[in-house]
Amino acid sequence: MKNSFQFHFFMILLLYFLPFCSSQIIPELLAGFQNGRFGNGPRGGGPRGFGRGPGGFDRGFDGGFDGVGPDGPRGGGGGLGGLIGNIAANIGQQMGLNDADVIGDLRGISRGPRPSASEWGAKARHFCRRYPGHPKCQQGQLPQFTDVPTIINTIIYNAGDLLPRVPMLNIRDPLAGLNSELVGFIKSLQSQFGQLSSQQRNEIQNSCRSFKCDQQSSQNTQAKQELMSKMLQFDQAVGGKGAPAHDKVNLRFDRTQQVKQAMLKRANLSHIIVPADNGVFDRDVLLTEHQANFLLNELGEAGRGAEVPGGRAPRSGVFFSENPVQKWDIWKPIQYTLDDSLEESDKKDIRDALHEISINTCILFKYNATPTGYHLNYMKVDSTTFCGLSYVGRTDPANPIYLSFQCGDNRGVAMHETMHALGVSHQHLRLDRDKYIKIDWSNIDPQHYDTFAISDAKLYTSYGTKYAYDSIMHYNAYLGAKDPNKPTMIPLVNPQENTPKLGQRAKLTRADIRLLKKMYCRPGCDDQNVHCGTWALHGYCKLKEHMKWMNDNCKASCDKC
Repeated sequence: MKNSFQFHFFMILLLYFLPFCSSQIIPELLAGFQNGRFGNGPRGGGPRGFGRGPGGFDRGFDGGFDGVGPDGPRGGGGGLGGLIGNIAANIGQQMGLNDADVIGDLRGISRGPRPSASEWGAKARHFCRRYPGHPKCQQGQLPQFTDVPTIINTIIYNAGDLLPRVPMLNIRDPLAGLNSELVGFIKSLQSQFGQLSSQQRNEIQNSCRSFKCDQQSSQNTQAKQELMSKMLQFDQAVGGKGAPAHDKVNLRFDRTQQVKQAMLKRANLSHIIVPADNGVFDRDVLLTEHQANFLLNELGEAGRGAEVPGGRAPRSGVFFSENPVQKWDIWKPIQYTLDDSLEESDKKDIRDALHEISINTCILFKYNATPTGYHLNYMKVDSTTFCGLSYVGRTDPANPIYLSFQCGDNRGVAMHETMHALGVSHQHLRLDRDKYIKIDWSNIDPQHYDTFAISDAKLYTSYGTKYAYDSIMHYNAYLGAKDPNKPTMIPLVNPQENTPKLGQRAKLTRADIRLLKKMYCRPGCDDQNVHCGTWALHGYCKLKEHMKWMNDNCKASCDKC
């Protein structure tokens, strides 16, 4: 150490990390300090540093804690930074910071020195809690360090069988017992959720000849790690001390990835495509565990997975499902709060976004620095991988909305994500979207297939609002393109005029406002069937033989209030 600042900084670090140090590590730390030998820390989960020069200490600490830091320049001995890096990496693991990328973590372990029996035992137990169905985790067994290569391959190709079992939901068929003409019309429009035509499938398969469809990118891994860290902070903040946030966040991410894998399986593409494991569905949507389970049931994955030892869920249980997309109670203003991560300009954009929704609808918002009960919680995330993220519909106990403020149109992005939180899905995933836009399947990124697959018809309704190219809930024409100069979505009506409208974030459109009013601003004026909007758009509200039933059961979509 060259000056008193470095000395004091070192002592602060030593005191901070003292509870995590073994009796053998402390003398090494002191010796490293006294002899002036610096070292660099490894990437999280990797080997100790090797005393590689003056820059090693800082890099060792950062790299060990975050699990992604680079090695420092080669130097001449020591190990201080490496030791601190290892200690920080262990703390990072306890906090769950390295756990987003299980495969990367295991690979890092396998490439380093053999861990001690106690170190490996802790990792093996954690692995079995997350993947109780793994053969090496059965009957009280734990995998051995030599099993790591097999474990990695099993997770990549068969994770769905290793995770806790997907509960079976008793999902009501909205077409059961209805007039055969109404049923037939919906079925004529309805492609099976996640299914593709043979031509569409071939176009995607051809893309994989020049695209690494079976490899997970480091960008996805990094995005997932960043998001997990933020979500852990939020869940622990709203859940209080002792909340099992780590396992819950992991399961939500795992279920989201299961949904994407199941969609590819339904499309007969799972053998050549590994979906982007970034923790996100459809680019900017977070799935609750219940929503993911609902979609997995619709995709035929109910009951898949392993029994959790000591779990409370009954074997072969059937769970009665309410609508997984919940609306807000607007008899009083919706509470919202603004995280300290936001700058004043960010807060203004959010307030302006909420103001635009309020002046055009009946929905009111009220700021509360310390909200209780359901509320919106806006946070800033320094990320270049997304503009915003939100759950769709009200979630318990609160709705986090993550905004990067790096995409321009910040107010519009905040409106888009708030619309998600209010229960609105993307325009381009509507059941009737193929009448209005053409997807160029040959130009999409195959690992983001979920971005272009039509939503499950039982989740969302249009409330009889027409398809709107200029909706603030529509993605832009070039999203997810392999060739950024070619659109992935082409309007079928007046493409020259409508293509520039796709993805606008300047304002709410008439269609957006009309949809929100139908959802929230007519008390007692509800639809009793999720398909009401589709029937209404095709004139069934005015057909004599269906008029009475439609007016009684589809009041919102038929404008009968």
